[in-house]
Amino acid sequence: MSAGTEGGAAPRPTTASAHGGELPPVTAVVAEFRASMVEADPRRPNGLLGVLHDLHQTNLEQWSWEDRVRSCDGDDSAIAVAKRAIDGLNARRHELVEAIDAAINAAVTQRPAATPSTESPGMAFDRLAVLVIRIHHTEAAAAGGHDAAGLRARLPVLETQLAVLEEALEALLSDIRAGTRRFLPHQSLKLYRP
Repeated sequence: MSAGTEGGAAPRPTTASAHGGELPPVTAVVAEFRASMVEADPRRPNGLLGVLHDLHQTNLEQWSWEDRVRSCDGDDSAIAVAKRAIDGLNARRHELVEAIDAAINAAVTQRPAATPSTESPGMAFDRLAVLVIRIHHTEAAAAGGHDAAGLRARLPVLETQLAVLEEALEALLSDIRAGTRRFLPHQSLKLYRP
């Protein structure tokens, strides 16, 4: 892939902190997400960072299929193929969010009396991954194309959203470790009817 961030690629974080289920800092996860947008790297990090990497790659592939749906000009067979692919990727995304939550839940003893959070860490990491992808595609579109100035104007807003989500997620994880907040591990429990 072509570089989409100003100033080149972010350095890849080390995976040493991701061994044994230990969660790396959220900034390291964001750096991993951003680096994977810039360069194709067959290396998959170890531990929980690897699962987070898989989540990001699944979201990236789903984004690509959704782009195909928007550009297929009403070709029903192409839309059906894309829809099936998106459904499979969405199911995989939920599995990965559940795996992330399960790993964090196993690594930290949660206090039942702690204040519950409104979303699980896995759900927040999912939102973080999508936001990194949105920023990357907005940067690429703003580099030259229709409404480049309007797209460039979106970038500070998106970067602020990313910084705030990053800060909020780090605070959530810190509070969970401290026992002042807890989360219910995500379970999709999606009901598909024939």
